[in-house]
Amino acid sequence: MTDPNASLASAARQRLDRLDGFLREDPSNNALLIDAFETALSCGEWERARFHLRHGQTLLDEPLAWRLREGDFWLAQQRYDEALEVLEALAKTPAPPPGLTEVLLHNLAFIELRRGRYADCVNRLAPMLEADQGVGPGADSRPPVTNRALQQVWLRALHHDGQLDRAMDWARKAEQLNSLDVQAAGVASLIAVDASDFAAAQRWSAASLNDGSPADHPVESLVSQASIALAARDAGRAIQFADAALKRQPEDGRAWSMRGFAALLANDLPGARAAFLKAVAAMPQHIGTWHGLGWTQIVQGDLAAAHSSFNTALALDRNFAENHGGLAVVLALQSKREMAAEHAELALRLDRANLSGRYAQALLSGEVKDASEVQRFARRLLGGRVGPLGGDMGDIFAPEATPPSSSVDNS
Repeated sequence: MTDPNASLASAARQRLDRLDGFLREDPSNNALLIDAFETALSCGEWERARFHLRHGQTLLDEPLAWRLREGDFWLAQQRYDEALEVLEALAKTPAPPPGLTEVLLHNLAFIELRRGRYADCVNRLAPMLEADQGVGPGADSRPPVTNRALQQVWLRALHHDGQLDRAMDWARKAEQLNSLDVQAAGVASLIAVDASDFAAAQRWSAASLNDGSPADHPVESLVSQASIALAARDAGRAIQFADAALKRQPEDGRAWSMRGFAALLANDLPGARAAFLKAVAAMPQHIGTWHGLGWTQIVQGDLAAAHSSFNTALALDRNFAENHGGLAVVLALQSKREMAAEHAELALRLDRANLSGRYAQALLSGEVKDASEVQRFARRLLGGRVGPLGGDMGDIFAPEATPPSSSVDNS
């Protein structure tokens, strides 16, 4: 199968060759230089981009704009220190022309986002983004391009920083004012999933995916639609959207996690396990994905691996009842009675309604004797609970899936 990204890169290089030919005939054409520079960036031709950048900077046309493009040159290569040097110097420009301040703000905030400095990114953007909510642009107009890009960075920073309520309040108000960019709404849709507002998630992700070209659609809108499909027990549709997200961003942890839950719903335990392993490699702090992996491993009968998964979840949060309860089930199935009882008691102390802790106690007391009942229990345990990526978690375990091995692992 032809790689669409490789095809696009090849087409961009061919276009760049044509532009270089035109520039040999008209080397001082600023518009051609800009086009050639941006095309070189799009296909990763860094040396050719540098050549056009230096040429553009020797012209008298738009010296400030070419300086800004130097920042783009470093950003495209993820060389953030060099980009910061350029952008911070530009920020000292006296009487900056219209739009420069907003572009610089976006690029500086983008660097903080990519470096994982989410709170700093939020603090940098808050004065402009929250102040701008006083007046909407009107029902038939869109926010300016720069503001639309700022909205996406703003919402991603709030999401990564765990400020779900603040993000949802901002997105709802922007929607009411008709100032929420449609692709920023796609970013907000995944926040809505995490905030358990599935009506907003559906509205915002659908609006994003129905607007513009697929290249414009944020990955969040695809993952959001996968979550909604999972909630509707539509494994095929969930897999379709998760795969579309992964085609865009192959290392996206949320998309891999969603792929794992969708595979569970489709009774594909090996596929679920493989997807969850990719997910936790990309986002090792996501407890819900460790639970998905751990329960998959329990159902497969790989108790040693499940033990490791729940241990990892427990290390992330020792005050979460399900971490102790899941580990207690594994320990009980491994006949490690004393440790299982300890974790089951901790789970129930943290949450008296914790079913995994109760199930571990039933295993220990002999009330439940057949380890093959684990899968039936998993459906009962998780049923009626919103999953870490949306949907009823009880639905992710198909009744006919292979039960776990009854062999005891005392390792």
